[in-house]
Amino acid sequence: MVGAGHAHIVALRRFAKNRPDAEIILINDGPHAWYTGALPALIRGEILKDQARLDVRALTKACGATFIDANYTGHCERGGAIHLSFQNHDSIACDLLALSIGGKTEGGVKPIPALLGRIKNLETLAAPKIAIIGAGAGGVELALALRIRLGKNAAIFLQSPESGILQSAPARARKIAGAALQTAKIIVTQTPPEAVDETIRAYTPEPALAIRPTLQLTTSDKIFATGDCAKFAPPLPRSGAIAVRQGRVLAHNLSHVDCQNFHPPAATLAIMSLNDADALAWYGRFFWHGKWPMRLKTMIDLHWIS
Repeated sequence: MVGAGHAHIVALRRFAKNRPDAEIILINDGPHAWYTGALPALIRGEILKDQARLDVRALTKACGATFIDANYTGHCERGGAIHLSFQNHDSIACDLLALSIGGKTEGGVKPIPALLGRIKNLETLAAPKIAIIGAGAGGVELALALRIRLGKNAAIFLQSPESGILQSAPARARKIAGAALQTAKIIVTQTPPEAVDETIRAYTPEPALAIRPTLQLTTSDKIFATGDCAKFAPPLPRSGAIAVRQGRVLAHNLSHVDCQNFHPPAATLAIMSLNDADALAWYGRFFWHGKWPMRLKTMIDLHWIS
């Protein structure tokens, strides 16, 4: 299992309860899995780093699996086995491979430790100028959190398409989020200035690994992919809730000959924090706003980390 994405965390926890007759190895670049859902609270200064990340080394050990800290660079199928290559580790051969390696964009939100370093550098400037590319929930949350972190002197630009922010949200929810951005003096624009101190790309690139409903690659029965790196037909929302559901199917399919199909839900609950007290939630065409969605978000975040 390469990558400590949501689906692999769920699969590991399931293996802890029902251990398959197999050697399980989790390979991740670093001993922690950062939880992006807690990133706004971390940026706002409400929580510590350890409250926004999982110790995957300890989790792997608790699940009876082996953890390897290595930077995965690719794989090939040869001689009936899958051979993995790494930047900082010897090659490893396995019978089945699961990939949950996310989607990285140069100058993006991930890796999170690098983003936190960039934000720290912005704090040294008297009046920093920041452009955030991407007006989905992640981009809006990030812009609002940075306003609180950097203060009123920061100029924050949020690039949005002509159709506006939060494309997947109900119209009323989009209006509330827009009002929050206006109150925070976030400049929503189609063309942010080029001369800025930092550009943050708050979007996930298109997935590259085409998969079947069983989560197996279309090109191999032995390789699975989940989360933001997996290209499902029809396309799925970029959501941790989707990856969690994929993890349940993945755990079964890695440990059984008869593979189950992943059936995407018709809708998933989305919760986006506006500040340290209020959040915006929506499910399909329904939405809620205020303190109780924030309490629910906090509860979900704490449950996932614990």
